[in-house]
Amino acid sequence: MFRRGLLGGTFDRVHKGHARLINQALEQCAHLEIWITSDDVAKTKDERCWDWSRRRSEIEMIVDPDSRSRVSFDMLHDSFGPATEHLDADAIICTNETLPGCEEINRIRIENQMKPLEIIVIEHARGSDGQLISSSRIRNGRIDQSGELFIHESDFNGARTLSPKVELMLKTPFGTLHEGPESDHAIALTKALESIQSDSNIVAVGDVTVLGLLKLSCTPDIAIIDGMTQRDNWPNTKLIDHSKFDIVSSTQNPAGKLTPQLFETCKSAVNSLNYGSKSLIIVDGEEDLSPIVLHLMLPIDSVIIYGQPGRGVVTRVTDLETKKNCRAILESMALDSP
Repeated sequence: MFRRGLLGGTFDRVHKGHARLINQALEQCAHLEIWITSDDVAKTKDERCWDWSRRRSEIEMIVDPDSRSRVSFDMLHDSFGPATEHLDADAIICTNETLPGCEEINRIRIENQMKPLEIIVIEHARGSDGQLISSSRIRNGRIDQSGELFIHESDFNGARTLSPKVELMLKTPFGTLHEGPESDHAIALTKALESIQSDSNIVAVGDVTVLGLLKLSCTPDIAIIDGMTQRDNWPNTKLIDHSKFDIVSSTQNPAGKLTPQLFETCKSAVNSLNYGSKSLIIVDGEEDLSPIVLHLMLPIDSVIIYGQPGRGVVTRVTDLETKKNCRAILESMALDSP
């Protein structure tokens, strides 16, 4: 067993792969120093990275209680940290992806007439789709921290229908209510916009909400409308300026259902976010249940806005909890026979 091992990384959204890395390192090292990148460094990778304290806390939760006395934490401000000159360490832990950095550390140590560190290479953990589990895939909304997909290929194979169980699950609105009078939607929408981080993707569901945002000079990244409000035809739908959007598409989705066509259209709109394109989806039928699909597909920290009749608008941030809730709702819906 090695005396002291070094392990460095961002450790954002601590996942199954991080747990494997740490647990296998502890099997081979009497003491493990975990160097977590500073917030400044982490934010250069992705603004959505959690702060240092939260990342450390998440790691502490996955370390076996019997091993916690064998683990210490510090802040990593650059690529190598103390590894090039550490006097007490005799091992460094990495994956194949970070192996070149460890080899460079040893080159510097040898150049400085120091003993090289033993490099322990640990295999990546893979998710249910066989792909590597990574923090970036989690932030992009594809998988959870155990590597399970939020959207499955089977979701595109048949329509799902609202059931009494799901109606009960949806009875209480998810998210934060921003109150405002029915006569002036701008009041509630302004409050909602003020609550949203400037770099978040904004998804608007509902004709009234979409038109209200456009009047406030805010073009949603994705907008979805059906020509109705409170299940009645809404003449003001014609005032929604389609030219504000890069992509305008249509899909069919009857009331109380989620169709494969809606899944495909939402998937295309979410993928278009990668290119900075704004999408308008026009639904023939009803868009009320579309947030379930959109939350499952959207990157972390996106925000969906929809109206709450007589009260204002609701914002719901797409986070891991939201995605898990939506997955549970989807799986509780009845799958129509082909």
